[in-house]
Amino acid sequence: MADSKKYETHLYTGIVVTPNASGKYEPKVDAKTHVWRTGKHTKGKYQRIGQVFLTENNQAVAVLTVEKLAFNKRHQYTALQRWTNEQVELTLLTNWL
Repeated sequence: MADSKKYETHLYTGIVVTPNASGKYEPKVDAKTHVWRTGKHTKGKYQRIGQVFLTENNQAVAVLTVEKLAFNKRHQYTALQRWTNEQVELTLLTNWL
């Protein structure tokens, strides 16, 4: 029988983004990639590459890659707080993809 306390975990590589003058998100100048994971209390759902999520420090981050994460490895990574419906245009992410 599966442990009912387990939840699906994924690892997301992303870059910090900021809104431009038009309110659309774009990568920060000299942005570097970092990784985050889904957590037990992560709100919302992942939909696609370029989707923006908020970290626990309310930083906006755009997803570059996603991969499965073993449940027992989850504590090695910081959990993300929540998913948004915002999307970064993929053409703005080509330098990191």
